[in-house]
Amino acid sequence: MRRYFVFELKQFFTSKKNIAVFALLTFAALFYAFKLAPAYDPIEKVDYDEIEARYLTRAEFLDSMFGKSLYGYHESVGHAVSMFGFLNPYDERRLQALDEGDLRKYADETSAWYYYTNVYTYRNELLAYNPRYYMEDRRFAEEEAYYAYFEQFQRYDTYKRVWYDLTIEILEQRTALQTLERLLKGPLPYILLIATLLLTIDIVTKDRRHPSVLKGFPIADWKRLLVKVFVGLIGSVFLWIPIIVGLMIVGFQFGFGNLDLPVPVYGYELIANEQGKFVHMSMGIFLFRCFLLLATWMVVIVSAVLLCSIIFRQEMFNLLVGGLLIFGDRFYASRGVGYFWNVEYFPISYVQVGNIVSKYQNFYFTSEGLHDMLGLKLLLASAAIILVLTLLISLSKRFRLIK
Repeated sequence: MRRYFVFELKQFFTSKKNIAVFALLTFAALFYAFKLAPAYDPIEKVDYDEIEARYLTRAEFLDSMFGKSLYGYHESVGHAVSMFGFLNPYDERRLQALDEGDLRKYADETSAWYYYTNVYTYRNELLAYNPRYYMEDRRFAEEEAYYAYFEQFQRYDTYKRVWYDLTIEILEQRTALQTLERLLKGPLPYILLIATLLLTIDIVTKDRRHPSVLKGFPIADWKRLLVKVFVGLIGSVFLWIPIIVGLMIVGFQFGFGNLDLPVPVYGYELIANEQGKFVHMSMGIFLFRCFLLLATWMVVIVSAVLLCSIIFRQEMFNLLVGGLLIFGDRFYASRGVGYFWNVEYFPISYVQVGNIVSKYQNFYFTSEGLHDMLGLKLLLASAAIILVLTLLISLSKRFRLIK
């Protein structure tokens, strides 16, 4: 058994196809670290000029209306005087905090600014959020901006009480750990699961090329399959090495951050809470829960590849089934679909692990039920069922690995 494990491990890491997968991922990680991460331009950033321009424009308007009777003006003028008179002092104090280099004071004033600006702007036909929210998906741009402003409110509300020193990089989410957070909410889960699929797609079918060699290992097929599961998972863990190297480079450029950084979590059930819809968890807990969910997904992918390999014996079927598992939610994913379907009971709803843990998917699907712990249970159950089926089928002479 041990000899066979070493043999499989050597085959896995010397495969030209697998070496190409690792090389491609390494190139992508380095390209991201040196090119894309420095060019990251968040919509919500610490922009002194933008704050100053907004403050001066509103101050000029308020000065022009000072002492005037609003009788005879359009009602929107009265709303503007009331709103600008309330919000402009926050912008003034934000500018003062930046001039003084007091980022904790800046966080305090900014948290309140986001909260009250959101209250005034949401579903107000006379006002709009940052124009960059309206560049894509215009139908739901206002909802996305509403979510983003409350998320920023929660993030800054936590910053004003933290023990560590604040930096512009932390406020703009440029540090290595915050970059990882953004990637886990974006393409990284797909990249890692696709890479896992490509690494293991031939882990069974390749045996047909060396039947005489494999007959030299007199062990049962079900034991061979278990060894292949472990080898596939070990290989999947190694996918993190290029990612970590890339994050180290980002860390040297913008700081590494720390595990106590706040990650806002959407609280669907908190809709009536006067503090908005968000609570927060620490970066350490967020990453742990994401990695747990992602590791379980890797077990599901490897298990599904093994099952398809012994039934269909074609790598194309492995690719098709794996692709359906990874991208299957695209067939039904749309805003509000959770109101009509119980999407929380579909294991494939949990691919976007960062959005699951932060509960953005609850907001997107309008569902209370999506939770990473439920997803973990569903995926573990799915993996167990697939593995049991695989081992049972492997006992049949019809599906022997080597004939």
